[in-house]
Amino acid sequence: MRRRQCLRAAGACSGILALAGCVETLPGGNAPPDYPGGTLVVENAGDSPVRVSVDTKLERFDAQLDVEVAGGETVVRREFVTAETGDIVTLEALLGETGERIRFQFLPAGGGEDTPPEVARLTFESGVEASASWTATAGT
Repeated sequence: MRRRQCLRAAGACSGILALAGCVETLPGGNAPPDYPGGTLVVENAGDSPVRVSVDTKLERFDAQLDVEVAGGETVVRREFVTAETGDIVTLEALLGETGERIRFQFLPAGGGEDTPPEVARLTFESGVEASASWTATAGT
């Protein structure tokens, strides 16, 4: 009899732990990951692979990325660009082999006390620059 009670108690505890793990993933579990300032995130929201080239406009911020991003995949380059607080960095992206470069400015190290370091995110659905959008999010 005691053995059954012990097994029930163990089963109940493991059930509670399983539910606690699920609860953690529901409300805040899909929060975006924290990246350090200056990180570059390239997301292909489409189905087909796309060649992407990203570089900095000014030579003093020497950073380059040339990669093929598979459909539905995301490429992350942590601390892609390092800069001083307040420095504005211009990134240029080229989707595919031809087309216009898409420019974006962000603050990798932030702009002071009221502006945190930023992460640059390029999201696209195809190799056409019209399908691409840049955004800046707060980094760590």
